[in-house]
Amino acid sequence: MTAIADTGIASLAALAAVTSCLASFIWGMRRFFTLPGGSNSGIDLVKLAGTGFGLVSVAAVAMLGAASMTASVIAVLLALISLTLFWWAIASNRRKPLSFAFSDDLPEHLVCSGPYRYIRHPFYTAYLLSGLVTPVATGEAVLTIPMLVMAVIYSAAARLEERKFAASGLADAYARYRSATGLFWPRLPGYRSSAEADSGLREIGSAEKEKPPCGG
Repeated sequence: MTAIADTGIASLAALAAVTSCLASFIWGMRRFFTLPGGSNSGIDLVKLAGTGFGLVSVAAVAMLGAASMTASVIAVLLALISLTLFWWAIASNRRKPLSFAFSDDLPEHLVCSGPYRYIRHPFYTAYLLSGLVTPVATGEAVLTIPMLVMAVIYSAAARLEERKFAASGLADAYARYRSATGLFWPRLPGYRSSAEADSGLREIGSAEKEKPPCGG
């Protein structure tokens, strides 16, 4: 009886975790990210695939339940990390919301505070972490497929955004910022010393006094 109760609690916790991620991300799509040039095929793809895969993840946890209490705990921790990163990035951009992935506009400011001090695309990192919640909770490896598909889409979006920065008036500042940070994950300790990274960010800060490149 206790084992059944534990399984039920574990499943409910995992379901709450994946549902919280989906609800937060849908809020971001509807209320935070802007569409300065209107929608396009890339934006529509992100909306359709992101929402569709999110609903599949929620349904899978609801139907399959958690494989074990340990799996549920790990899944909940992944969701908490994902949500923390997502809302931290939201807070860092509260004054100047970002445009939607695959938007055609050129960037007018560079955010290098909050999670952006360590990674250049924290929103995409948050989404990818959330994509691990369902396969970890259920123990079904096939459920990593949505996350892998979205990883390809987010990688393409991130590369497009970096090309837009390179074509903007922030190209030099972004090049310095890029040298000090990772794409989706923080740079490994041996890859670039913390002193070099701090130096790169300080250069951005110095440039900010003449022409503010950083926002948030």
